[in-house]
Amino acid sequence: MIALLRLETAGVVRARWLTASFVLTVSAVAFFFALASRESAIVAFTGFERVVTGFGSAALLVLPLLAILATSQAIVQARAQGVLEWYLSHPVSRPGCFWAIFLPRLAAVAGPVVLAVALIGLASAALGQAVSAALLARLVAVLVGQAVCFAALGFWVGVGASTPESALLRGLGLWITSAALLDFALIGAMLRWNIPVSTVFALSAINPVQAGRLGLLSGADPELGVLGPVGTWISTTLGPGGTLTYALAWPMLVGAVALFAARRTFLRGDLL
Repeated sequence: MIALLRLETAGVVRARWLTASFVLTVSAVAFFFALASRESAIVAFTGFERVVTGFGSAALLVLPLLAILATSQAIVQARAQGVLEWYLSHPVSRPGCFWAIFLPRLAAVAGPVVLAVALIGLASAALGQAVSAALLARLVAVLVGQAVCFAALGFWVGVGASTPESALLRGLGLWITSAALLDFALIGAMLRWNIPVSTVFALSAINPVQAGRLGLLSGADPELGVLGPVGTWISTTLGPGGTLTYALAWPMLVGAVALFAARRTFLRGDLL
């Protein structure tokens, strides 16, 4: 398995999407640095706390897409190119092959955002506007949870796909659904089609992106002024501790279930 990990890691490092991920992450941090000295009309913070909140909010939409793009086509492309057949012709177990393909992609998705948060923390301390370690740790935990969740979901939708194109379409559909289930889309749907409020809130609550957004903004705005109706309802229902637990645990649970399903399909399916 170690040899496969090295091979897959080398392939991921050479991939164009990893370079694009680093460029996008650096660009996002630079953009929010440029806005750091201005007053925010949405979240009542200035300086580096606004950088953290702005970068985190943007990453909550972009990171799931990157995770899905990195993982949804991995298995089907390896099968089409004969890589899986070559791997399994060696004394390597199917579980070992599965983890060797998944883990380097997960690290490549989560690594840039963790590095970006660390750089924000170092820059804020160097410029005398240190951001609290608790807020940075919360951001890292939320984003890593999103990376695990959507990397696993991407693997799950792709492991049973017959072609790379169908795997990509499934992954994009999953991401679009997650983005659409944020507050603004749900409220519009509720007003237009008279969907019951309980149904709207339930659909939003099971969305991992909504959980991550709630975990980030509840730490930045304790008064819950920017959480939206669904976020405010969840926060007042669960309380501060329950809200944080939900924001961190729910995406990880969804990811664990998706990864289990993907692994089961991988082990029992026809890979060749």
